Amino acid sequence: MKKIIAVILVVCIALSLVLCGCSTSGDPVETNKVLQSEDKYRTYYQIWIGSFCDSDGDETGDFEGIISKLDYLNDGDPDTGDDLGVDGIWLSPMMPSYSYHKYNVENYFDIDPEFGTLEIFDKFIEECDKRGIAVVIDLVVNHSASNHPYFIKACDELRAGKEDGYARYYNFNKGATLTHNRKVTDSNYFYEGQFSGEMPDWNLSYEGTREYFEEVVKFWLDRGVDGFRLDAVKYFADANTDGIEFMTWFYDMAQSYNPDVYMVGEDWESAGVIYDQYTSGIDSFFNFKFATTTGDYIMTGRNGQAKSFVAGLKRYNDNIKKRSETAINANFLTNHDMARVSNTLDAFEQKFAAQLYLLSPGNSFTYYGEEIGIEAPNTTNDASFRTAMIWDNDNLPNIYVNGVAEVEPNELGGVKQQLADENSLLNAYRRIIRLKNQNPEIARGNITETLESDDVYLGGYYIEHEGETLLVIHYGGDEVKELEITDEMLKNAEFRGGCVATNAEDYEENPENWNVTFSKGVLKMPPMSTAVLKAK
Repeated sequence: MKKIIAVILVVCIALSLVLCGCSTSGDPVETNKVLQSEDKYRTYYQIWIGSFCDSDGDETGDFEGIISKLDYLNDGDPDTGDDLGVDGIWLSPMMPSYSYHKYNVENYFDIDPEFGTLEIFDKFIEECDKRGIAVVIDLVVNHSASNHPYFIKACDELRAGKEDGYARYYNFNKGATLTHNRKVTDSNYFYEGQFSGEMPDWNLSYEGTREYFEEVVKFWLDRGVDGFRLDAVKYFADANTDGIEFMTWFYDMAQSYNPDVYMVGEDWESAGVIYDQYTSGIDSFFNFKFATTTGDYIMTGRNGQAKSFVAGLKRYNDNIKKRSETAINANFLTNHDMARVSNTLDAFEQKFAAQLYLLSPGNSFTYYGEEIGIEAPNTTNDASFRTAMIWDNDNLPNIYVNGVAEVEPNELGGVKQQLADENSLLNAYRRIIRLKNQNPEIARGNITETLESDDVYLGGYYIEHEGETLLVIHYGGDEVKELEITDEMLKNAEFRGGCVATNAEDYEENPENWNVTFSKGVLKMPPMSTAVLKAK
């Protein structure tokens, strides 16, 4: 893939519109209506609460800060085009915990004071409801904090020789025979702590534990939460618990309180393992095969080989649908446990990768700051992947992550700077998401077949949903590609819009080549571009 070696200065407004993949007139992405989602299919945005926006100057992000930025994410009017266009939020752990990451929960029925109060959280939910934003919270079911009241009581009882009390809530054993032995001080008892001694594993097979989490689920659903991201589902299975059975129970239980509850599980294992997780009935599991620096989205963003990409995407979607007809793929590039995508791809490659994952069937999850290309200061520790959101390069936030402030000006500019640049990564994200939201079949439909192609850089897939047929075509080559769309390929094809990741070195000489166009049955695609067509 050619790298861009020059930045072309333009003064004509019409030319700047072409740079971002728009035409000066008749652009369907500018004119087509966006429909508000009313089901589980959403464009999610992941917020690491402590790093997003600090409202009170205590050097930690909070819920008041998130509320102040909601209009940036979604202003409540799907057709303004003045926001990012997301209609779902996934919140990182927010319950009381002494760690900065909050994955060792002390109290499942409250908000950590660093982030606010339950009353402020209720206000946040109310503001999201006004904008049609669904809210999914991170729920840590595999383990608690070692200072959770139940664990403290269990250890005290074991020291007194009582094994049939609170000890049943956790995986204890007399003698060091567990997989990850953590010793109870001043006793001969050990407990399972697969992550650390500060995170003892719950006994998920015990009826009392299940009753406890039923209370937790009901508490948050009653407060207006729409669903849960289940952390570390791989570890639910142990000597006492069948992980699939537990997830089936958990999902069915939550549905008894809200039939429309949405759940997405986290499992870093191979695609085959993730396929089997879908037999639990849970809606989604993150598509790790396609994410991370070695995943299909980022690799194709770099090498442009869309033909093999679409074949792999169809196989993946076919496999999850075989396990569950209601499966919803969960697509993403990176999250809070990974180096930023900017550490791997340049700005143009990031745009192309965004086209790939946002326009794949299922739900998409954009990690905060990904839309402006935030780069991790290093790739050696979790805190570096969770640095502050850059709202303005000229007014950097004073936010500390795990005791360290590693905030530098963003190379591509902050939100303020990128909003003013028609060709920015942020504006590319806004356009792609708008195109996705204008064509709800993309998220909800099934890939029925792929486009025949003898070009490794050209790949397309047909999506069918409720009698409608769409064709999504990705092109990652270096030269302009022209493709005749016959009735045999797509009957009475209607152009729904396109996105272009890159602009050409010879832009001034050939500006017409750097816009996706469809005229007289011929689709013209610049390098690193995507087109969406629909059968009338």
